[in-house]
Amino acid sequence: MDFQDIIAARRSIRAYKPDAVPESAMAKMKQAIQLAPTGNNGQPFKAVFVRNASLRRQIAEKACHQAFIAGAPIIAVMFCKEDHEFDAAIVTDHLVLAATAEGLGSCWVGWFERDAVKALVASPEGMSPCILVPIGYAAEAPAPRPRKSLETLIEVVD
Repeated sequence: MDFQDIIAARRSIRAYKPDAVPESAMAKMKQAIQLAPTGNNGQPFKAVFVRNASLRRQIAEKACHQAFIAGAPIIAVMFCKEDHEFDAAIVTDHLVLAATAEGLGSCWVGWFERDAVKALVASPEGMSPCILVPIGYAAEAPAPRPRKSLETLIEVVD
């Protein structure tokens, strides 16, 4: 798939098939995370991939009961150092685009009880969870959402 096609194909998926994510796709997503740029190449983040079904359900409960999260075969819990949320966002974007390229669906989730998730998932020292990303094969095919015009969003100053 062409990169522009990958960007255009990415959707927020809220229903997943139970099928396992192949190790080859996991390897591609891990590499995308590793290659993501961060400020001063500090890489102030860690991604924890949760496959355990019981733990996924507990995380979903602490994500304001967004049950769809537990339906994905993987939840990536993105951790970052304080004041490095931008770096984690860049890394997460690389992750979701790599997932899309592998035919997988995902969804950014920022609405969750951070301290509760931190207690559930072994938190790397000095880091807190900042983003949850359920990942798996989509059981839905949402249509593209409307976008503002390029003229509204972009200005070129010569």
